[in-house]
Amino acid sequence: MGDFLQFAILGLGAGTVYAALGTGVVLTYQAAGVVNVALGALAMYVTFTYAFLENEGRLVLPVGGIRMAGLPVVVEILLALAVAAVLGLLAYALVFRPLRTASGLLKLVATVGVTVLLQALAVLRFSTSASTVPTILPDKPVQVAGATIPRDRLYLAAIVIVVAALLWAFTRFTRTGVAMRAVAEDERAATLLGHSPERLSALAWICACVVAGLFGILAGPVTGLDPVTNSLFVVPALAVALVGRLRSFGATVTAGIVLGMLQGVLLKLQQDWSWLPQVGLREALPFVVIVVALVVLGARLPTRGTAEEARLPKVPRTPPRPLSVTAAVVVAVILTIVLTGPYRTALTTSIVATLVCLSIVVLTGMLGQISLAQMTFAGAAGFVLSNLTTRAHIPFPVAPLLAIVVAVAVGVLVAIPALRIRGVTLGVVTLGLGMAVNEFVFKNPDWTGGLGGSRVPEASLFGLGLGGSGDLSFALFALAVVTVLALAVLWLRRTRLGGQMLVVRANERAAAAAGVNVAGVKLAGFGIAAGLAGTAGTLLGYQQQSLSFQDFDVFVSLTYVAVVYLAGISRVSGAVIAGVLAPGGLLFYALDKWIHLGKYSALVSAIGLIAALVTTPGGVAGRLEEQAQWLGKRLRSGGTRPGAASGNGNEEGAHVVAGSS
Repeated sequence: MGDFLQFAILGLGAGTVYAALGTGVVLTYQAAGVVNVALGALAMYVTFTYAFLENEGRLVLPVGGIRMAGLPVVVEILLALAVAAVLGLLAYALVFRPLRTASGLLKLVATVGVTVLLQALAVLRFSTSASTVPTILPDKPVQVAGATIPRDRLYLAAIVIVVAALLWAFTRFTRTGVAMRAVAEDERAATLLGHSPERLSALAWICACVVAGLFGILAGPVTGLDPVTNSLFVVPALAVALVGRLRSFGATVTAGIVLGMLQGVLLKLQQDWSWLPQVGLREALPFVVIVVALVVLGARLPTRGTAEEARLPKVPRTPPRPLSVTAAVVVAVILTIVLTGPYRTALTTSIVATLVCLSIVVLTGMLGQISLAQMTFAGAAGFVLSNLTTRAHIPFPVAPLLAIVVAVAVGVLVAIPALRIRGVTLGVVTLGLGMAVNEFVFKNPDWTGGLGGSRVPEASLFGLGLGGSGDLSFALFALAVVTVLALAVLWLRRTRLGGQMLVVRANERAAAAAGVNVAGVKLAGFGIAAGLAGTAGTLLGYQQQSLSFQDFDVFVSLTYVAVVYLAGISRVSGAVIAGVLAPGGLLFYALDKWIHLGKYSALVSAIGLIAALVTTPGGVAGRLEEQAQWLGKRLRSGGTRPGAASGNGNEEGAHVVAGSS
């Protein structure tokens, strides 16, 4: 029993971070209506700031720095927390205040942009000497019930409980705190009573960032410091925030501490029981917590009362003209033939990325369901393809078809929670799923090759190899596959099922009242989207001829969602533009070669993404279409201003359903 207690207490280090980040998630959701995926990255950046101050004697700012050697530890912590407060205020003022009435998905995508920005800044601004966080709390061992326990874990637990109690008292007994709760219940009514939702949201962002930064610093010696790993702490934090129903600080902190302790106990069980999986078991536990929380509390999870929240971007009422589609295909074929070497490889990457983005267009743009795990479906198909070809020796094209079927099956399974929940909450489920599968399955060396990766032999048909990477034959093959599937999605838009998907997106209750089988439509939509992503996974395998778990990381899925939202999440043309904009794609490589972005590419991409989300929330494709319509009208009749409208497509969906009944 003493050993189990010792491992459980050791888990308090990570558990307090989950608890602290979870309270920040609750605070920003209640006051600002944002599921704050960026909190993990904010805590990471603040911890780097403190570590660099202590180790190097220099306060590093996003631009520039100040020499401050020999400061007391308390002053260094206060300076780092001041940076946290400024970062929180800037994030709200520059990004989330302009998006206050945007859809929940757009806000979520914006937090992804902030995460990528902070990760890029951490890599650029801090050296490896800052990756070690000096010990702050006393860590001398103490004997408790026969177990030897470091004192710092107990101090961390006590501090996070005190902070949660203070936040609870603040929201219950102060005028500002009560106003935050009022805004969460009904923003319009709170505004009429004289409260400023914008001021309260800014305060919530500052408080959440300071709390996250404080525990990032205090727990840093225990958890370590890495830009990606520490940013992912937000996934368990989202899990414990759901246990607290996105309202209760006490329940959130309790769940965070318990989750950390359970992970510590699992580590002990893995040592004692060799038959337990040794990879990813502890990392998959937060997903189990998310699922259990939603099964038990799903129907009672709160929605935040906003004054007037915008919906997803509009769906065009009319399909693209055949001439436009033909011209796009011809241009793609010409580029594929003309480009050579790395440029053709980058173009092939864009073609494959278009397919992933197309799956997001179907699932979110047409069906209105949020998924942050599309690369999980792609990875499932890719790794199954590798095993089918290298172990079972199943030839092309049977092997990729079977792999795609597996991806579809996984997509249908993931759709089951969507029958009960929707919106950003579903996004949290899929985010947890993506992390769990990546840690538990994709990193398992017995199933996927682990760090060594999984080999995918060259595809060949009738003895002719298709090549890979920058080969012309494979690039044309990938282009043909993507073109056929893109045309199929355009056709789906005009079918009865496509109309039903649009009606479900508009209003599920109204769709059910009209006789639409909402559950069946959701299952079909998830299956189709997973099939598209799975096809991309098989193409990626044949292109690279080797797959690694890094190809399907959680942040890769988040990046694709962000890019396709930027390009136009409700349009097939948006998927094409997103493919060109995708990391490693044609535009990315060309800019890197032309203006030598090099190590600044991630930073520039993040800034561009955030700026575009704020200024063009409907997507690049929608803006281009509006400008083209305006120009056509002006040429014909002197016209009107741009943005005069294409309709949201939901009415057409209703006509399709009615006409097919």
